[in-house]
Amino acid sequence: MQASPAQLVEAQHHLIRQGMRKRLGAFPIGPVFGDDYLPMDPVEAMRSGRVHAVPLIVGTNAEEGRLFTRFLGMLPTNEPMVEELLSGMKPADRERITAAYPNYPAPSACIQLGGDFAFSSAAWQIAEAHGANAPTYLYRYDYAPRTLRWSGFGATHATELFAVFDIYRTRFGALLTAAADRRAALRVSNEVQRRWRCFSQIGVPGDDWPAYTQDDRAVLVFDRRCRIEFDPHQHRRIAWDGFSLAN
Repeated sequence: MQASPAQLVEAQHHLIRQGMRKRLGAFPIGPVFGDDYLPMDPVEAMRSGRVHAVPLIVGTNAEEGRLFTRFLGMLPTNEPMVEELLSGMKPADRERITAAYPNYPAPSACIQLGGDFAFSSAAWQIAEAHGANAPTYLYRYDYAPRTLRWSGFGATHATELFAVFDIYRTRFGALLTAAADRRAALRVSNEVQRRWRCFSQIGVPGDDWPAYTQDDRAVLVFDRRCRIEFDPHQHRRIAWDGFSLAN
């Protein structure tokens, strides 16, 4: 191979830019199934029980799409962008999806729809598929300090990493939690880390976090007060059922 690392990175960026022009949120670089290495769609393999029955944690953040309204314009987060996304769908599919967001095309609905399109729909489908054959634990990360809420980001994409990697105990984390949020932030961090450690050790993230099944669809919500909810976004989950960026 004659290409330098810098050339490979630039080629990747070019592919991403080209792909985003055709369909926001559809990443043109990713695994390809249909060969000996990856013989079938991973979600289909989960659904049919043809993957290893290992325990799995999968989850999403409450406001995934908000990050992409300010940075990384890679997702449909306003009405023109959402309409462009939906224009390639069958009318019945479009109606089903928009009906799941009662105040569409209000800005908040567009942002929620864009986040579900790229992240939540995949998490729901993976939980449904893998949960039918192996212990699967679904979470939703809702916690955001006041600084993130005041700035309009809320519990957006990747903010759970502040808890996972103990960022709230750093100087940067202290700035984020300056508005009387430090105690809550540390409590959430401790809870996330405790669950992740327990899962890595025994494959169960705590006895009080029920596995996700099609009977109750339990979801652990990480927030100032953690709680279990059951199928909390049923209408949105059903609306995206069967959707895949690979189609």
